[in-house]
Amino acid sequence: MTHANNDAGATFKQTEIEDWEHAASAWHRWIPAVNDFLSVATDIMLDQADIKTGYHVLDIAAGDGSQSIMAAERVGKTGSVLATDISPAFVKLARNVVQKQGIENITAEVMDAENLALKDNSFDAAISRLGMMFLPDPLRGLQEIHRVLKPSGSFAAVVFTTADKSPFFTIPPQVIRDQLNLHTPSDMSPGQKTHQPGPFALGTPDVFADLFSQAGFVNIEQEVIEAPLRFKTTEDFVQWRRDIAVSLQRMLTGLDRETQERIWQDVTEAMRQFETSDGFETPSEFLICSGQKPGNS
Repeated sequence: MTHANNDAGATFKQTEIEDWEHAASAWHRWIPAVNDFLSVATDIMLDQADIKTGYHVLDIAAGDGSQSIMAAERVGKTGSVLATDISPAFVKLARNVVQKQGIENITAEVMDAENLALKDNSFDAAISRLGMMFLPDPLRGLQEIHRVLKPSGSFAAVVFTTADKSPFFTIPPQVIRDQLNLHTPSDMSPGQKTHQPGPFALGTPDVFADLFSQAGFVNIEQEVIEAPLRFKTTEDFVQWRRDIAVSLQRMLTGLDRETQERIWQDVTEAMRQFETSDGFETPSEFLICSGQKPGNS
């Protein structure tokens, strides 16, 4: 990365830390719905990372550690999981959850995925659930993961595919922009080299797999799955976005409460198209990408 990009990356990371300081506890409050949404993708990720009994596993951008717990169940008492996140709020939360549940084979540490304070060749496997797309320099992150994996160790990650496949992400900000007469942020042309972190940054076919390859991984696999997002009601969905989507909160900053509530009502009406006979269901799509560090020759 150039110096300017480094500065932009550092700024982005600082914003992420501050955002999750506000939203981490809300994310955790909604985790039953989130885990339900992510359950199939998480199982595939854990399978692709080839996690076995006794393994030492690294979790990148672990959040509140929900998938760390699932990995910990697979490695058993003889294995261990290190849950890492750049957000101190999330790490604190993960530690509390682990302590409350009496789980003894998980530790949680604040760590930047692009600069892992870990020894070379020290983990049997690594995972990341909805984290890699938020790295300013995902190639650097993959190189770091590759470095700390033991030879033949596998890494698997879940990311969103493209924006058109997950309308729950795109409709609310569009409604807000329409109400406030804001311009839609322009997408960069494919020729531009600057990487913009965000939910769909790694979702275009082969983009993530190419980075795996550049980082030195082999036996790279990609799997795309449909994953409907379900809530009991449209109102529940909108409350979830209100609670955890700091970017949406930021768009409404400075508006009086009445205007904010009116806009959220408009968002609710726009999302009613996804109501079903037994609740609320909106389409979404995940990409699970995995690769292996070459073994000792």
